[in-house]
Amino acid sequence: MSEPTPAVKSAHWPVVLVRLLGRLPLSLLYALADIVFVVFFYLIRFQRELVVENLRRAFPGQSADAIQRLAAGSYRNAVHILFETIKCFTFSEGDLAKRVEIENTELIDALLQQHGTILAAASHHCNWEWLQLACSARLGVPLAALYKSLNHRNIDTLLLQMRSRYGSKLIEAKNSLPELVKFTRHPGVIALLADQGPRPDEEKYWSCFLGRDTAFFPGLEKLARLLKTPVIFVRMKRVQRGRYRICFELLTEPPYRQQSGAIMEPYIRAVEQQIAETPQDWFWAYKRWKYRKPMYQSRY
Repeated sequence: MSEPTPAVKSAHWPVVLVRLLGRLPLSLLYALADIVFVVFFYLIRFQRELVVENLRRAFPGQSADAIQRLAAGSYRNAVHILFETIKCFTFSEGDLAKRVEIENTELIDALLQQHGTILAAASHHCNWEWLQLACSARLGVPLAALYKSLNHRNIDTLLLQMRSRYGSKLIEAKNSLPELVKFTRHPGVIALLADQGPRPDEEKYWSCFLGRDTAFFPGLEKLARLLKTPVIFVRMKRVQRGRYRICFELLTEPPYRQQSGAIMEPYIRAVEQQIAETPQDWFWAYKRWKYRKPMYQSRY
């Protein structure tokens, strides 16, 4: 049998590294994360200016020193989340239960009994990977999670394996509708991160978000109307390093009025409120405002 080519070997090394790191204790992973944070934030300055600029524009009343401190804190938290996610590959349900507390599940039970299916919308706040895994392991009903595939096939496959460890059904967003219609035949929760920006060729919903015109993908609203499901917001709060608390909030439920934005706006305001409370826990190293709103377009 012939040896793998260098290109094939290079494609697999990130997967091997992730699996090896996942075997380390979480305390050691945090120590490594702090080293990576110092190197990338202070020395390489990778995406640092983007983080600072996003924070400066979102919080114009803050001083330059306060913005720099907030940038450092949010960058460090993002690196910690990366290493916490790596640990997911070896976490047991018991490990996860010790680190992620889930409150008010009675809201989930009541909505499932009334509607059958729930649309659960979260944001890139705190550790969204632990959030999905904890809900999948402990809500006691099937969970379908929408995702966008990555360009790196091996990493994408690895993430799918990790995200489905406790029974989640992973559905690629661009081909989701037939699978979601089938999923709604039985009680369950459909989960998505709805604060992502749309691709250039995708439909856009425009709203004022953190003081700026911002394009959102309107899939949350379209799915809720089509599937006739209630929409809940999933809040995640950092209690301390490596420990989080999840709670659920009902945003809206059918029947829905015809006005566009009846579902998107409550979600966007909930994300804003969450960011205002703990801005260091939102993911700022992202070109969230790369589109300019058309002059004559109010929504989508």
